[in-house]
Amino acid sequence: MTAQDLALLLLFAGALPCLAVLCGVFAARRRKSRKKISQMELPQKIALLDELAKPFGFFYDEAADVISSRTDAWQRKSGYTAAFDRAAAGAGIVIDALPVYFDYGGKTWLVEFWKGQYGVTTGGEVGVYHTDEVIPAYFYPAAHYAAVEDHEMPEICCRLEHRGQTVYENCGTHWWLTGFRLGQFSETRDLALSATVRFSETGMARAMLQGLRRSGIPREKYRLCGSEICVCMDFCQKYALIARVFRFLVQRINHLNCRIYRLVTRPFCSTPDRLLFLYYQLPGSFRRALVLAGRHGRAGKDLHGV
Repeated sequence: MTAQDLALLLLFAGALPCLAVLCGVFAARRRKSRKKISQMELPQKIALLDELAKPFGFFYDEAADVISSRTDAWQRKSGYTAAFDRAAAGAGIVIDALPVYFDYGGKTWLVEFWKGQYGVTTGGEVGVYHTDEVIPAYFYPAAHYAAVEDHEMPEICCRLEHRGQTVYENCGTHWWLTGFRLGQFSETRDLALSATVRFSETGMARAMLQGLRRSGIPREKYRLCGSEICVCMDFCQKYALIARVFRFLVQRINHLNCRIYRLVTRPFCSTPDRLLFLYYQLPGSFRRALVLAGRHGRAGKDLHGV
């Protein structure tokens, strides 16, 4: 045996005890966390989860069993720009978007719909924004849009389906109504987002109808009913070859991460249990899951250093 072989053998022999200690610590931590969560009542779990999610702009929607955005989410201050969508895939987010622009009341409005895979979550969004004044159509993609004020918020209802099976349904008077199901993997082509936006004025709904017509989506995918606009987003955007390849690769990583999430959070099945277990085991992964769900917030953090 050479000196080099002996050194490698000693190194390996010394590493084994360290590895055994680390495995023991991790196993003990899992048992402790599992016991702690098992002893909590559901209201306690939801209250704790809401407390942990609040800094990220979210709360746990028990009725829909999803993570959803708060009306007072800090992302509201960031508003929206199309650059957020263009940078999404680089952050592990593969989505389809439907922006609808229209002019009303001396402002240019944007109502946008999203569906797709946000890291380890399948989700959908509807956001409502506007500029301070009417802007020309050529400037729509480059403009920055502010989130609407409380008195401007419409009533929004959403249903996200995956291959015909409901992922979630929720409603609310909101500027950014969302739903994110953690641990579920979906291809965007398998998702359908149905949304109803009810405005306070019929004229505004008619203005949005004109925006939908200009968007170029099939006429049967939307309809006007009084002050309500209904949209069925069961189609996908078209991308260039390089973008399609990149999105495909990102989705393979997302699929793997979803499997890891379900593995790490076993033996729990419910969303509150899984999320709290993830928080106790890997708090960094817990934070990243919520940051990806609040992708507008991610861009906002990068821009504003929050």
